[in-house]
Amino acid sequence: MKTFQRIGAALVLAAFLTGCSHTEHTATTLPPQNIRTSEPKSVPAPELTSESLYDYEIKTRADGSQYAIIQGFRNDDATLIPPGWDAAFPKELGGAVVTAFAPNAFQNIPLGNYSYGNLRISADIVSIGPHCFENCGLTDIIFEKKDWTQTDFAAPLTIQERAFAGNSELWGIYFSDRAVLLDKEVFADCAETGYLCYMSYQDKTADMADVLKAYAAQYQWHAVEIPSYFSDTPIVHYPDTLLTLKPEIGNFFRSEDGTDDFLFYPYEYQDDALYYGFPEWYIPCGEFCAMMEWNYEIDASSCLSSGNRNYEAKNLGYWAGRNLAWAEGADGAGIGERICITSRCGYGYEHDLYPKGTVCFLSGDIEPDIYDGYMRYTQICVVNGYAKNPKTWTENGRVKRLLMYVEDRPYARLELEDTLYPQYFTLPVDAIKAADGVDIHFTFIIEEVYAGTTYEDTCMTGLLIDFMGRRGH
Repeated sequence: MKTFQRIGAALVLAAFLTGCSHTEHTATTLPPQNIRTSEPKSVPAPELTSESLYDYEIKTRADGSQYAIIQGFRNDDATLIPPGWDAAFPKELGGAVVTAFAPNAFQNIPLGNYSYGNLRISADIVSIGPHCFENCGLTDIIFEKKDWTQTDFAAPLTIQERAFAGNSELWGIYFSDRAVLLDKEVFADCAETGYLCYMSYQDKTADMADVLKAYAAQYQWHAVEIPSYFSDTPIVHYPDTLLTLKPEIGNFFRSEDGTDDFLFYPYEYQDDALYYGFPEWYIPCGEFCAMMEWNYEIDASSCLSSGNRNYEAKNLGYWAGRNLAWAEGADGAGIGERICITSRCGYGYEHDLYPKGTVCFLSGDIEPDIYDGYMRYTQICVVNGYAKNPKTWTENGRVKRLLMYVEDRPYARLELEDTLYPQYFTLPVDAIKAADGVDIHFTFIIEEVYAGTTYEDTCMTGLLIDFMGRRGH
């Protein structure tokens, strides 16, 4: 335990010494080439410096310039790191800029215990040795943006074999604008679903996009672009041919105390429960409470006429539960009828906290969630037919196939199962997004139906589109 406390102090001190500055340092007094430092193993707390907290080595390039390689922590006295600090390392040691981490430098050291799993790595780093941060309890990593105006040295970032392997909860990595060379199994034995993020530009494709997409696909992860600009229109990557999406069948859920009166923590799933969709949407004062605005409008080309207005398009929203449904009002079975959804989410005041081209990996009730000022639409929940009970569901028609448009362009076909239960369709990660406060429009057209036993009308109980980018308190 004392060793971990010393490690914690090293990280705190590094945070105080380095802060968030991107200033380049020029060495004034340079140690001899390839000589490892050998400060005393015990230094009084008031005199603690990065020089005494790290083992490091100074090397010299062919042009005579020098750089430092961090080889790990020393075992000096320290105090326990307070919670909530991002782990950071000094940008300069021995008068030389730190540009590399040695092999195995922090392997098996629980860095995540002292930083909520966060790790920040300076833009000066160009090499991370094999197994360097293996099994450290990390959850997310941010490589800081390179300030190209301050240097002509543009070496790519090389991350060697299993450098971040074994961090079972590591799911978010942001390379900023760095060119990256990834060795094999860099993120082996990490989270089942992970995101390799990179900065994108409005006028050109990011250099690393194809490389990271290929690497992510190899390990069943995702590559995500973080725009360095604000777009006042949605950003949609349309497929070359229409996608065909098939669902996973879910279930209904009820509140914590087993009732359906009001949902505080809707995690209990039961066949006869009232609600459906995405549980996070129901948590009072959860992520949506932090928004300046959240607009989710639903309209339809027709609605079945009813004195009590039971069949309006707004019934497709999640608050209606299973008691209400939308029914088309056209002649016949409703082929060609459409449902239109407009979604807009905005935080407004968060813009100054999260400048363009930055990212925050969120944890907690909405984990995993990438926040960079863009909302990424990730999943569709459909409750088919009039799902109030098995009788109403069987008597009325249900949708068999929907044609989905995004911003008035065809995007996918949804092949629906003939089931009363919620159906979840997964959208490609990062393919559909809209900036903070920007409207995005979806249209769903009925192409084929399942016939009801009694009525010709085609019904739907719910149609919800979930998204990444929500922020809670």
